Amino acid sequence: MFPQHLALLRLAANGHASREIAELLFLSPHTVNDYWREVYRRLGAKNRENAVAMALVRGLIRPDEVELRAPRRAYEMKPSKEGLTPRRHA
Repeated sequence: MFPQHLALLRLAANGHASREIAELLFLSPHTVNDYWREVYRRLGAKNRENAVAMALVRGLIRPDEVELRAPRRAYEMKPSKEGLTPRRHA
């Protein structure tokens, strides 16, 4: 893996979108997309989350390099007769 690919994976693991990654690494969005294709090919990943998980498992990026935070939730739980059900935020 090239250093640029590892930087891409670290930033993605910390929740940065491709546009933000391009700005932080001083690259064009097209170059970032090319890097993603190469990362997917090298890791055998199908998507960004899968690539980050594989990089963590294989030791390409360390867990201490990743800022752990709760995923963004588009739903909140509301009580119903069947128990708690998701309700989409307006």
